[in-house]
Amino acid sequence: MKKSRIAERYCEIIKEEPLSTLEADLTADNTCVLESTSPFFGYYYDAPMGKPDPYIYCVLDRYYSLSEILRAAENVNAHRREPVDVAPGQLYLKEKICPIIRLKDIRHFNQVHILQQSLQKEGIKFKKRQRKIKEVMGIIRLSKMIRFLPAGDGLFMDALDKTKGYFVIPRYVDWESFKKLTEEAKYDTDILYFDAARASFFENGRVVELVRVYKEHITSDDLLAVKNRYLQLLK
Repeated sequence: MKKSRIAERYCEIIKEEPLSTLEADLTADNTCVLESTSPFFGYYYDAPMGKPDPYIYCVLDRYYSLSEILRAAENVNAHRREPVDVAPGQLYLKEKICPIIRLKDIRHFNQVHILQQSLQKEGIKFKKRQRKIKEVMGIIRLSKMIRFLPAGDGLFMDALDKTKGYFVIPRYVDWESFKKLTEEAKYDTDILYFDAARASFFENGRVVELVRVYKEHITSDDLLAVKNRYLQLLK
């Protein structure tokens, strides 16, 4: 039997998105829930098209272990016809750091409070609702499993998501420097329309630094063009 080339890695993703408080009638009672009002805005702000399904961030009452969150998510999805993607993380918002879980693959906002109630039954509690925010930029750090399909030249395609690809960079870049690097990369008109995030995973006892690229129907050629531009600037 031929061995699969797909490699599953536990990864960290860091990105920045505008966030707004979700209306109270869409959430579980007195809980703090935020919506990304423009997911992958680096792509959709420039590209002449719509936006993806909602990305929801529920603020937790405390930090939970990875196993606690993943076990709760597994139990919730066992009773759902359409599973939801749950990822733990941290939100950096106005000099505050909050533990969160990200809910993805939700087709309707009226599912949010149902999912919250299901997670509460599994022992996951949410922070109480505070003052509303609207279109405030927040830095989001997520931890998730990703299935990588190697595409050569330090490139990886997401085996489950045709909008995402990854490439290796030679060194760590802090978030503010990464934002400036991405802005400079976009000056190259041959690689217009993409959203970028920092990423990393562990392999052979070391941290592998990556850039995550989001683009509808992304190809390995698209990804290579973006990678070459980043590496040129990093020199």
